[in-house]
Amino acid sequence: MQTPVTSGTRLSYQEYDRIAIPEDVPALGVAEGDEGVIRGLHLDNETVLAFVAIAYSTGQPRGEVTMEIKPLRKVHSYTTAPQ
Repeated sequence: MQTPVTSGTRLSYQEYDRIAIPEDVPALGVAEGDEGVIRGLHLDNETVLAFVAIAYSTGQPRGEVTMEIKPLRKVHSYTTAPQ
C-alpha cells in the first residue's frame, strides 16, 4: 500500500522499499547513496518523512535515519544501533 501525499497524488515509496540516503552521515559510517530499508512513512502536512533502517553488510543493525523524501530529500536525524 502506498502512502497518499496530497489529494490526487501518490508517493512512489512504501514500507520495506530500499532507498538511497541523500547525504553523508559520518556517525553511522554512511556515505551519500548508501541504501537502507524504509521501516515507516509519516505525512506531516506536505512533508513526507521516512524512517530508514541501515545495516552492515553482515545484516547487523548500524542505526536508523529519519529523512525527508518529499518535497526535499535530506536527512533530519539519526540514531545509532545499541552495541
